[in-house]
Amino acid sequence: MSRYTNKRIFQANRTPAAKDILRSRDLVNTRLIETALTQPLSVEERKKYSMRTSIWQRRTRLFKLAFEFYGDSKLWWIIAWFNQKPTDAHFSVGDEVLIPFPLDQIYERFI
Repeated sequence: MSRYTNKRIFQANRTPAAKDILRSRDLVNTRLIETALTQPLSVEERKKYSMRTSIWQRRTRLFKLAFEFYGDSKLWWIIAWFNQKPTDAHFSVGDEVLIPFPLDQIYERFI
């Protein structure tokens, strides 16, 4: 599953400075992909999903949780979105992390 399904792809960064950066990295261009905009889930919407929990520890990472619970580390963004914390840095040791299921129903919100 890719969160980029049915998203517009933009070619951007045509400024001289951007071109210099790309050239220094042996790149010709970059792809900017439209971001899916979603609203936070309401209490009623959250009740539609079953959840497992994990406690954030010092070495916990979103991609590791995604691999553990979904079998795919690329789905870290679902856990981040569901918990309203976009990066690992937004979690603190001891935080409860909610892992939502079923994955296919959650994924449908983004396609």
